[in-house]
Amino acid sequence: MAASLILNVVLALVVGAMVARPLLHHTRGTGESSNASLPEEGPAPSEVTITIDPAADVHLISPLIYGIAKREDPNFVAEMGGTLNRWGGNSSSRFNWVIGHAWNTAADYQFINTDRDSGEGSASDRYVEGNRAVSVTSLLTIPAVGWVAKSGDPNDRSQNVPEDGGPAIAADGRIAGYDPADNRKRTSVPSQARKPGPFVLNPTANSPVVYQNEWVNHLVQTFGPAANGGVRFYAIDNEPELWSQTHRDVHPARMGYDDLARVYLDYATAVKEVDPTAKVIGPESWGWVAYNYSELDRGTDRFATHADRKAHGDVPFLPWFLRTVRAHDEKAGARSLDVLSVHFYPPAHGVYSDDSDPKVDALRLRSTRALWDPSYQDESWIKDSVHLFPRLREWVDANYPGTRIGLTEYNFGGGNSVSAALAEAEVLGILGREDVEMASYWRDPEKESPTWFAFRMFRNVDGKGAKFGDVSMRATSSAPDAVSAFAARNGNVIDVMLVNKRLRDAEKVTINLPGARSGIKAHRFEYSGADKKHIIQRPDFELGNGTLRLDLPAASITHLQMPVMS
Repeated sequence: MAASLILNVVLALVVGAMVARPLLHHTRGTGESSNASLPEEGPAPSEVTITIDPAADVHLISPLIYGIAKREDPNFVAEMGGTLNRWGGNSSSRFNWVIGHAWNTAADYQFINTDRDSGEGSASDRYVEGNRAVSVTSLLTIPAVGWVAKSGDPNDRSQNVPEDGGPAIAADGRIAGYDPADNRKRTSVPSQARKPGPFVLNPTANSPVVYQNEWVNHLVQTFGPAANGGVRFYAIDNEPELWSQTHRDVHPARMGYDDLARVYLDYATAVKEVDPTAKVIGPESWGWVAYNYSELDRGTDRFATHADRKAHGDVPFLPWFLRTVRAHDEKAGARSLDVLSVHFYPPAHGVYSDDSDPKVDALRLRSTRALWDPSYQDESWIKDSVHLFPRLREWVDANYPGTRIGLTEYNFGGGNSVSAALAEAEVLGILGREDVEMASYWRDPEKESPTWFAFRMFRNVDGKGAKFGDVSMRATSSAPDAVSAFAARNGNVIDVMLVNKRLRDAEKVTINLPGARSGIKAHRFEYSGADKKHIIQRPDFELGNGTLRLDLPAASITHLQMPVMS
């Protein structure tokens, strides 16, 4: 649902845990009440014990979790240590690859066409070339909404667009009171999954129909297949559940379970037919409501009846989607889905914003628990345990084993406050520990912002390329709400990342590393609210009989490098 322009205003559908709640229109991240009643930090523990077990919970950390969406400047991605560059967002649904620099801004900005990124040649080709030049993986979004921009002229814009979409009343996608035909003519040309005839490497810019498998062919012919260094990942569009809102000028009809599966399979198989070595991801669901319902379920009673879900066995949407795609793929004898991809923005009041005060900052840091902790009740209209990654893994294991998990949009807010860095470091640690395949921060942090430094703490802590390890291991904190810990092996070095979430209090920490040799020195790097523009290398600390004691400054991230592995 993220906008590719600065407004990024969305409609959030407010429902509780499978129960109807009042529907609110608001900017994503806004909750139902002020933050006046939110709790701040609890009492500080006297000391926190961290225990590292190098033999437990061992698995490879995917390098693709360190992704962002900064398609215009791959060099920026590489500079901050990013590994994945996602070409996505709302306008990607209406990118015309044949013209090469034509989009429609959709509901993000007045439904106008735009020619941004209109440099020499194709914007998407330059994006792939730039990523390859700096060894960053490309993730391209395949438009599947059915219509792409016919030009980059902002005078080509939709008019008299309704406030919302609705159920289709005809096969052409009309809804009661609105026919999109005129706005389709004003802004767009048809876009289809498959070309019925032979491919053309570079179709003429005035092509009356744009074919997406022809785009994949163009990319394969230009850069090679995924297996030989070409585009490795393709996402099937962006947040299709919300097309009837975001792209309601040309697609006002609400999508149901069957619609979502049909569109995904049509485009995913078209991609795989051209490049079987590429990985396809979907359905790019926008958030909690979309994990569980279709847009048709909104009905006239705000999900109370959820007739579409009931018509599909009353199964939440994502498990049903996995089951349906698996049945198709087993019959076809080939996978069409490699990564189950979702988006997540914390909906609690003020978290996904630049707001920063003691209450919002504390809530921001607690909200990261929604990614993994079954005991955490989300402090928003959700009022349920999200435990996102364990939930998705349970759904995958039960319905399409072997499918990986991706978080292709997320942002925990914080602006230029140190809480933004703490939250981002926490998320990056969780992504590695929870064995997520890929992730991309929306959209991109400013250079030398707190979030930028959080990436650097994992990806280039010393300014010379030192990275957090790529083999995860168990790290247990006696007080995880105060200090969280993540550990990984990097050759013969154990990296430990400590996040002191106490915004005003330093913490005494004891780290136990069983079997470590006494006298080994640990290199220590630190980022904190005391100096938000630098990562500081502190004096080395010495391990004594496998134990290390240190003080962590308030609101800080500490990266320890301990060469203790033989």
